[in-house]
Amino acid sequence: MLEKESSSNQQSFLSQMQIGKYMNVNGKTIGILFAVLVGALVAYAAIGIRFLIHIAQLYSLGTFSENIYDFVDTLKWWQILGSTVSGGLIISFIYFFFMSEKKTGAIAEVMEAYTYKNRKMNIKDGIFSGISAAIALGTGSGAGREGPVVHLGATLSVWVSDKLHLPPKMCRTLFGCGVAAAISASFNAPIAGVFFALEVILGHYALHAFAPIVISSVTAAIISRIHFGDFPAFIIPDYQIISFYEFPAFLVLGFISAIFAMIITKSVFFADDMASKLPFPPWARPPLGGLAVGLIAIFCPYILGVGYGTTDAALKNIISFDLLCILIIAKIAVTSISLAFRYGSGIFSPSLLLGALVGGAFGFIISLIFPEQASNSGLYAIVGMGAVSSAVLGAPISTILIIFELTGDYQITLALMAAVVTANMITNHYLESSSFFHLQLKRKGIDHEGSRAQKLSRQIIVQNIMTNDFAVVVTDTDIERVKNLILNSKNNSLFVVGDKFNIRGIITLNELRHSLDSDNEIEEMNADKICRQQNFHLSTNDTLEQAIYLFKQTGEDFIAVLDDNDLTKIVGVLSQVELLRSYNKVLIEAEDL
Repeated sequence: MLEKESSSNQQSFLSQMQIGKYMNVNGKTIGILFAVLVGALVAYAAIGIRFLIHIAQLYSLGTFSENIYDFVDTLKWWQILGSTVSGGLIISFIYFFFMSEKKTGAIAEVMEAYTYKNRKMNIKDGIFSGISAAIALGTGSGAGREGPVVHLGATLSVWVSDKLHLPPKMCRTLFGCGVAAAISASFNAPIAGVFFALEVILGHYALHAFAPIVISSVTAAIISRIHFGDFPAFIIPDYQIISFYEFPAFLVLGFISAIFAMIITKSVFFADDMASKLPFPPWARPPLGGLAVGLIAIFCPYILGVGYGTTDAALKNIISFDLLCILIIAKIAVTSISLAFRYGSGIFSPSLLLGALVGGAFGFIISLIFPEQASNSGLYAIVGMGAVSSAVLGAPISTILIIFELTGDYQITLALMAAVVTANMITNHYLESSSFFHLQLKRKGIDHEGSRAQKLSRQIIVQNIMTNDFAVVVTDTDIERVKNLILNSKNNSLFVVGDKFNIRGIITLNELRHSLDSDNEIEEMNADKICRQQNFHLSTNDTLEQAIYLFKQTGEDFIAVLDDNDLTKIVGVLSQVELLRSYNKVLIEAEDL
């Protein structure tokens, strides 16, 4: 058995050596080949999810078409409820029998995996996450499609990297390739896919990652166009801005978009808190969510599914003002319920639809106030779609590029930029975060914002950088014993503990020298009288970032590390020298991303 394991390890090691050697010889070429591979794989995964959504929709709602706007008002109430509740039951079964996470993954989970889990993602969870998302959307969930597709794309890129035993730098780049390909295949927007991966997931625009990500995104777009034609996600009429005097109205729309972006964000988290307090087992949440969505859809069926049909109708200005207002309220409610009750995941598509509805309603009001100077309400729907979604996603550049690729109109892009910047500035200020995903992670105790070095320093825990070379004495230890221990200690320091093994302080050469130079009788000296008080400590699972902050606040050279499960047990010591050495490694790695 040991021989087999040894042989397997040797083969794995040799495989890594061969690939590493080849990459050193021709790294750019092989990087592009892997980018093409990931782009193609993710594109077909995205196509598969779309097909599965249509299949689920055919059997539950009776239509295979992606645009169900003109169809849903013919559904009976029992068809709607039967579809949403049965969908919730099916995905609940998938969660609890096939998935360790018990929910569908989306963009927040991708960000967490990239920054904190060293890009570790379970391929089984990724595949079943995509399947459960497709079933949820096909049966009427008000969640989004892009988040689960991005999650699956990232999972597949990790799987490829693991199978090929690629080095860390290439793994990081392929991770971005998977994300870019997912967005590109979903929207037929390769430029936006590139910048979404760089802006939202990787958090940087390093040149070495740019070329492979572009290749992967283009590959996915080509494959998507082969199967679906060269059409964007939304076919938009040729709108024109009537007057540049309208730009103040676009700024106001940006302000209003920020308000609705904050409303849907707060609503999702409020619904999630309420759902977690309900006296039902976890498996009951998806079908209960399906029931609630179905009840709302009976009165407003246009909110069922991904919502591309309703978004398209809003962009083409064929929805009445009254219905726009109703849909705004209904969409916020349905999205919040769907996400809170694990009946699907993803907020990309819902934010696009909400923005189009808000922009269309605002454009209708502007056209009443300034009938001769206002552009078509559909144009305001385009601007609102970009402003709300960018504020929710925290991706202003990517959103602007998506809209530009959809419209190809420079004037509309100028109006969009004004609204997007306004919306993002307001939401960043009042939510104290740049995106919905960052707030999701903060609710899990994860702070994803900050520089690349900060993010990397959160991946390193104290347990991995501390040393076990430390000495401990009790309070009544005499000075001679203290002196001998310090002089024989590698760190020339020792910790003093009380009767209950609580830390009383630390003794270094400075404290020892000061006590020996004092006028006090040496016989009366003990560890308790010599030590410098130290009423703080680190825990094994504290991050490098937390350690840096504590050293900065205290000015100490050494800090004790306690066991997380037993705060009376010292398990190590962290020195400022080792801390700085670890942080320097982080800075070097951050430059190499």
